[in-house]
Amino acid sequence: MFLPGENTRIDLGKLGQIKTNTGRDIIIKIRGREVELFTPAPDFCGSGSKHVVLNRMIELDDLFFEGLGLWVGEGGKDKGLYFGNTSPELLLRFLRFAEEKLGIGRKSFKITLNVPIKEDFTKEKWSEILQIPTRNFTEICIDPRISREYAQIYFNSVVLVELMKILQRRLGTIISTTREFAVPFLRGLFAAEGQVVLRRPSSFYITFSSADPELVSFLKRCLKTLEITSGKYMLQSRKFPIYGYRNLKRFKELGIHTLHPEKCEKFERGFASYKRTNVLRGEEARRLILEQLRSGPKTYDELAAALGKARTTIQAWHVPILEREGKVKRAGKRGRSWLWTLAEGKSIMKANI
Repeated sequence: MFLPGENTRIDLGKLGQIKTNTGRDIIIKIRGREVELFTPAPDFCGSGSKHVVLNRMIELDDLFFEGLGLWVGEGGKDKGLYFGNTSPELLLRFLRFAEEKLGIGRKSFKITLNVPIKEDFTKEKWSEILQIPTRNFTEICIDPRISREYAQIYFNSVVLVELMKILQRRLGTIISTTREFAVPFLRGLFAAEGQVVLRRPSSFYITFSSADPELVSFLKRCLKTLEITSGKYMLQSRKFPIYGYRNLKRFKELGIHTLHPEKCEKFERGFASYKRTNVLRGEEARRLILEQLRSGPKTYDELAAALGKARTTIQAWHVPILEREGKVKRAGKRGRSWLWTLAEGKSIMKANI
């Protein structure tokens, strides 16, 4: 499947036996520099799938992994190659991925637009941006609940979406263990599903969102390879944070935030104003938390205010460490907020921090 050489490449002609999610065989026919993928018609009834012609050899470079990351983050996984976003830059990047890597021309894609208000020449505007003819656009969907126009590009093909899933699975190990592959993959996925949180300088952090536990575990392995520490996954919000100057600086140095223009600008603005006032070593911060709890139970917000640190740092990092070490415990709730207190028999002197 992989060929050695100056550039790592994948040969779609050597994928071996692959099937759809319903168990139907996917036939791969080699046609010189291209491959043709389809499912044959069953003997008893029905029809086969649409025949899809793709590039046989795919170079595994930044564009490929960014495109894969965009698709994993915000692409459809059922009927074909789908990707939707409000950012024209991301849509154009995904179209370039489809054209240069897979060999699917942009004029093969259909477009669905969701807009808050329908205006004259809406289709013409997006047609010019994406360089896709207006005849490929479906009826515009008006949704007053949204504030920005949202475009979804798609190429229906069951064999193509199964191919994307296979590439994601088979390349997973090298992505999560190789810096050169992990960086562009995360760049694409962060552009699609990441968030920059900037309420005030002390609350500047970023998050990755996913409801898939396997994908969350995979992303954390990728980040670990890049020496970036992530916070605890929050089941209710289905996301996990990345905070702290060292992690954010590493994120910036690797350029993981740069693919989405608005997120890039927000990240740079947040990082530039990031105040490292009252920056405490981890051990010192946890010692101060224990001192605060000597006077009685406190919430995350109260501890954060007392230490002058972000609430997420207290909640997702320091308190869980102290809890695992048996030094603090939950003491009920005040309203909807958890209260924390010193564990029985523990004191600041015995904490040994």
